[in-house]
Amino acid sequence: MKSTFEKKELEAVFKITVEDADWESAVNKAYNRTKGKYKIPGFRPGKAPRRMIELHYGPDVFFNEAVDECVNDAYYEQLSAHPELDVFGQPEVNFDKPAEGAKLAFTITVTLNPVVKLGEYKGIKLPKIEYNVSDEDVQARIDADLKHASRNVEVDRPAKLGDVTVIDFEGSVDGVKFDGGTAQNHELKLGSNSFIPGFEDGLVGAVKGEERDVKVKFPEEYHADNLKGKDAVFHVTVKEVREEQVPALDDAFVADHTKYATVDEYKSGLRADMEKQYKSRERNERIDAVMGAAADNAECKIADKIIAAEVDRMYHDMEQQLKSYYNIGIEDYLKYQNSTPEKYKEESRERAITNIKLRNVMREIIDAEKIDVTDDEIKAKIASDHKYAHAAEHGGSAENYAANDIILDKLFDFMLANNEFVLDKTEKAEKTKKTGKSDNGEKPAAKKTATKKPAAKKSADETAAATDGEKKPAAKKTTAAKAKKSEKTE
Repeated sequence: MKSTFEKKELEAVFKITVEDADWESAVNKAYNRTKGKYKIPGFRPGKAPRRMIELHYGPDVFFNEAVDECVNDAYYEQLSAHPELDVFGQPEVNFDKPAEGAKLAFTITVTLNPVVKLGEYKGIKLPKIEYNVSDEDVQARIDADLKHASRNVEVDRPAKLGDVTVIDFEGSVDGVKFDGGTAQNHELKLGSNSFIPGFEDGLVGAVKGEERDVKVKFPEEYHADNLKGKDAVFHVTVKEVREEQVPALDDAFVADHTKYATVDEYKSGLRADMEKQYKSRERNERIDAVMGAAADNAECKIADKIIAAEVDRMYHDMEQQLKSYYNIGIEDYLKYQNSTPEKYKEESRERAITNIKLRNVMREIIDAEKIDVTDDEIKAKIASDHKYAHAAEHGGSAENYAANDIILDKLFDFMLANNEFVLDKTEKAEKTKKTGKSDNGEKPAAKKTATKKPAAKKSADETAAATDGEKKPAAKKTTAAKAKKSEKTE
């Protein structure tokens, strides 16, 4: 097969010409690979000569398979001849009019993964990100725990905001009852704003056994068209008034509701837990900030095909999450949000560009700084956390997951150690020397994707490559009809 090669900024193009000898070889390969499925009288399956199958089924019986042989052979030959190419996804194959004396001609176009030119990623000055646990923070957590343990106790006094009332009610508009306007033994916390405006305020001061009419006006934006903006009257019977009683903070409460024995131990333990949470948040936000700055400083052009694939991945991730956690279809959810799949994907484009750019910048820094992982580190990581064994049970590779986590942790440690969080919040981050441009010329904002940990291999190069799609995939099955059409245009 004859070929020409042209490398462009975001793709590479191979033009292939198949001559008679190569075509004959491809047909023979197709025959040997598929002969077992043809039934020829007088021959056992797979034993009929090629010419007998062609006589029985037609001279083009192996055409489809032969075209596939040519395309795949050419594709892998070209990738082997050009190992510098970092290919994304499946190639695109278009059939051309063969030149005189040629049997088949086609063009293979492959999309190339983004090439990143790193800008400044060390010595960047960023706004301070710092979280410290205050006494007020600890008290707020204690108050929340106390409130969680509170009880609603019936009281013999007029209801006030914050009380829970047990009521029967019956609503009407112009004296006519309406659907959904009646209930018995309904528990309503006054001041919760769970009813239409005015209803809860209308029960302040009510006592057990009292009946009263509460006059309200339905909001203009109310969901039921027949009630929008209408004046209504609710006849309410108060059956109970309950007061929220919050327990006292003492050793008895601590022993009954926490893992601690005394108030002092409880406060100390809470502070320690909160400090751990705050420092984790601080680290994650610093990682997001410094990786975002490094991405902003880098130059990266991205093919539309890669952006579209990332948008589709984001869409399907959201689809699975909605189904798993809320049992709702994504189209129903988007309809509720006054959106459509097409609109969602269009709005997700900039976020997709940011994700791709950030992943590639991370890979480049890993390579530039020669961040790697050893077998001993991987073994120790797997032994330290059962989640890696769990991943292996579900078809993943514990070693790859562990290696990826280690390398990303090393990358983040490196970035935090080599950049400074020194600017006051009122100051802007120091302007960088270079502005990274996406494929559309806009500088995407850094998103909180740096802390996500995609699957990885042992080496730094493999780790980063794993985040950028398929490398050197098989060529898609070609359409024989297209090839035949091109052939017939001679």
